[in-house]
Amino acid sequence: MNIKKIEAVVFSEKCVLEIMEFAKSDGEMWKRAFDLWHELKIGMRNYKSREPNLPEGLSEVAFCLWSGSSRFISAKGLSNTSFDTFNTITKRAEQIKACSVAFDLTSFGPRSKWDDLYFLDFYNGGKVDGLFDIYKIPNNLIYENKVNKKQTLKDQQDEKRRPRLCIKKEIIANYKIKPIAEAVKVW
Repeated sequence: MNIKKIEAVVFSEKCVLEIMEFAKSDGEMWKRAFDLWHELKIGMRNYKSREPNLPEGLSEVAFCLWSGSSRFISAKGLSNTSFDTFNTITKRAEQIKACSVAFDLTSFGPRSKWDDLYFLDFYNGGKVDGLFDIYKIPNNLIYENKVNKKQTLKDQQDEKRRPRLCIKKEIIANYKIKPIAEAVKVW
């Protein structure tokens, strides 16, 4: 992996991004970290404890290893830095959401902003073995999704709230969205 700074235009603002780039060879290190997290997840079952969520470091790096995007670290000159990855080829800010359970409960911060939203499903029929499916979620389906009887996700964001929804049920299943990649292996 390599950390560097690049000049970019994000959300129509000129800025300097600090990003982390990955090579195919970084996949082995990712798999070791994934296996350690998975061992902790399974180990917590012995104590009837809540299992730890999949860390964003694992999901975002997995997406980068697959897509060639770079993990966003920081920015100078940018007013909104809520995205996760940046594609240096397409010049698009990406939001990465993921889950390792049958049905997710995904939240969005009140300032969350992105060009493209991707959902990574690590559940893999209950195996949770590091393989994952990738879905590209149309923005309008997220922003216009009802999070309660009266409000959309965008309505709650405008109220500075942190809306939550189940992307797998409410978006992927309801709109019959097909994965753009299946059983992705990055190591």
